[in-house]
Amino acid sequence: MIAHTSGSATALRAYLDSLIVHGVKLGLHNIEQLMAHIGSPHYKYPVVHVAGTNGKGSTLTFLNAILRKAGYHTGRFTSPHLTEVNERFLIDDCPISDETLLDNLACLKSAAETASIAPTYFEMNTAIAFRCFAQHAVDVALVEVGMGGRFDATNVVTPQACAITTIDYDHTQYLGDTLEQIAFEKAGILKPGVPAVVGEVPPGPLTVIEAQAQRKSARLLRFDEEYGATPGGDALRPRLSYQGMDMVIDDAPLGLSGMHQVNNAAVAVTLAGALRDSFSGISLPAIQAGLASAQWPARLEQVLDSPPVIMDVAHNPAGCRAVADALKQCVTIFSVSSDKDAARMLEILAPISDPLILTEYTGGRCLPLQELQTLAGPYSHEAYPLLSQAIEAGMRLANNDKPLLITGSIYAVGEARSLLVERFDARPVVF
Repeated sequence: MIAHTSGSATALRAYLDSLIVHGVKLGLHNIEQLMAHIGSPHYKYPVVHVAGTNGKGSTLTFLNAILRKAGYHTGRFTSPHLTEVNERFLIDDCPISDETLLDNLACLKSAAETASIAPTYFEMNTAIAFRCFAQHAVDVALVEVGMGGRFDATNVVTPQACAITTIDYDHTQYLGDTLEQIAFEKAGILKPGVPAVVGEVPPGPLTVIEAQAQRKSARLLRFDEEYGATPGGDALRPRLSYQGMDMVIDDAPLGLSGMHQVNNAAVAVTLAGALRDSFSGISLPAIQAGLASAQWPARLEQVLDSPPVIMDVAHNPAGCRAVADALKQCVTIFSVSSDKDAARMLEILAPISDPLILTEYTGGRCLPLQELQTLAGPYSHEAYPLLSQAIEAGMRLANNDKPLLITGSIYAVGEARSLLVERFDARPVVF
């Protein structure tokens, strides 16, 4: 590997950060050019490809834990990150080192310059993941779609199995403003002959997915058709009963909190079933052990005990509904990105919030506090210009009967996590 000086390391990180200015550019040209210039590493290992409005990362977390319990060497690409960009690239549950990140970035920066292309931030991260997984000779790569599916940079893979977890409203300015349009974009990951697991989605979007599967000759494994799931336990200790793929699982504990994780776990189990022909180590004991051991930061995660502090990266109405179902009353700190449906999110969270505390996370994507307060006009709330101030207030108000919830954006949750670790000795991020 290349030995980087501190100066070159700083320059490379500045280069990666600078790509954010390119924004979102849907299409496969840039990633295809990058892959061609470095020997197409994304064809050198089996891939599982997962799309969906919510639940992508959690589904891959369950599947990763299953594969690890079965003895396999995994790579996982998710986005966005919580505190450090390295977290997007996990090798056997560990974020890649700074050295690995920078070596891959240096190679791909050179490839982009040679190809005369200006990749987006997400395209560059996707390319880093694909090259890194080849370097580490993973047995399987678990790849999360960034947005949509059809024109997402990850959609250059030829997966061994894929999934669409949920269909709901998010990124409507890019994917369309109906669930059917959104489903069409996400169904763009379907490939001929590749099994595709579909989570619990409404009938209209499901019809769209079914039509695309028929057009592409993709085999669908649908919730309540080819497999089924029954929830058990409670929101903080959910359990799964499952039938399908020649398997029966009875009341298995899940490592992730929230009743919505039952459906994510069921998608992961169905994916595991679809992979058994190629990965003979996948067994029922490995599946159950993986379900129980899965951990994924900031998904209804309790990071402090006194007072209880719970973090969740809910960033759209569907995510907020899952949080509201799990927590009946809490002190809520809410900060959101400017491109999200903040009004609907507030409508869902306000009834469980006592009080509702509004603030801003650091960065240009955040919805300004004044605009957020305008949207929150119908609801009693407090407001603080700095996230650190909101946390101080929330910690004073929370107690054992009324935990502190921090939610609204992964960026807000990531910044809050760093502050809580530094000032209140909260649990550090663990994958």
